[in-house]
Amino acid sequence: MKNKTTQDEGNNQPHVLPFHQRFNIEVELETAKQRFISRLFNLIDEGFLGFTREQCHLSEYVEAFKYVAFKLGIRYDGNNTLEYYAGNEFLQVLRTIEALFEAFQFQRNYANSADRLDKIIKFAVSQSEIDLGIQWRGGLFYPSGARLMDEELVNEPLRWLADPKYNNVLAPFKKGLTHYLEANKNPEKLADTITDIYEALEAMAKVITGRNNKDLSGNRELFVSKLRLGRQYGKMLIDYIDYANDYRHSAEPNKTRANPNPNEVEAFIYTTGLFIRLAVKQLEGGG
Repeated sequence: MKNKTTQDEGNNQPHVLPFHQRFNIEVELETAKQRFISRLFNLIDEGFLGFTREQCHLSEYVEAFKYVAFKLGIRYDGNNTLEYYAGNEFLQVLRTIEALFEAFQFQRNYANSADRLDKIIKFAVSQSEIDLGIQWRGGLFYPSGARLMDEELVNEPLRWLADPKYNNVLAPFKKGLTHYLEANKNPEKLADTITDIYEALEAMAKVITGRNNKDLSGNRELFVSKLRLGRQYGKMLIDYIDYANDYRHSAEPNKTRANPNPNEVEAFIYTTGLFIRLAVKQLEGGG
């Protein structure tokens, strides 16, 4: 039987498909997540970070592990390994790896370890048989969506918002993305995502208009005008605000509110990213 192959772009050499694709093996998401965890810790245990499991307790690594325990809200115990902190639950593993990377970044002596960890994470994600629904960017995990939309309306705004003058915008935007990732396990986080992402655009409208005492409803018309957009976008923002307010305010007494549709929340994130992208371009003179 001939190998199934694809042709690499710009390369005449055939690319052999992964094993599960060659044999038409379906891989469930939970299975793929567990394999990701195993691949990640296999690489770490093999010493690619510069230390092995047995070396985790040496004095030069104590501060890094203390920091991980601190970030996770777990009492530090010198006998604990990285896997103890991470457990075997997907989101807890992501939180632990983020904390370890941050610990290495804060300590100059561990700059090489941070670089190695960055490469390990990217490699482990790339080896997954199916999309895990995550991306690793700038030392943090984020939920993934449509790649082109992610790049233009999530990744690029995140890079721009790293400027300290956008701190009030960046904090809720990142918080909302984190809640969106957690919604895979806890759908109630979808409403929190809307609230946080909305707060980010409200903060950006204050930056654009200079009116810090106005909410997004009060700044809507001036915000659209500053972005040099037509009146149709003002109508779009009215619907955007109405949709967000359904989840920002408490439900009526004796009534339960259904969680928002994940696809709607994803679209809400992208819409927010669009307005933030246009606002930053305008402020930076590119509008």
